[in-house]
Amino acid sequence: MRCEEKCNPGSSLCEAGYQCAPDGLCVRECSGTPVSVGEDCENSLDCAPCSVCLSSGAALRCRQPCRLDRDCPGGAPGACEQVGDTKACRLSL
Repeated sequence: MRCEEKCNPGSSLCEAGYQCAPDGLCVRECSGTPVSVGEDCENSLDCAPCSVCLSSGAALRCRQPCRLDRDCPGGAPGACEQVGDTKACRLSL
């Protein structure tokens, strides 16, 4: 059991230093590669700070949000991919 505050991904209803994840939960906004990238999740609260829970094939996995390829580790072309309504760094699993 845990408390969750829902937000709208298109708005800024989260506190300063937080962003709205695609599943409508406020998560910490920061830089660096989150430690939970690639791990299974049920929602964004299962992921480490700075990552969100997104569909990856048949499973939900923690992903690092991005806007541009350079926001992802290595910054290679195509590193930041469209995942549903948001963008996330490509998983290298």
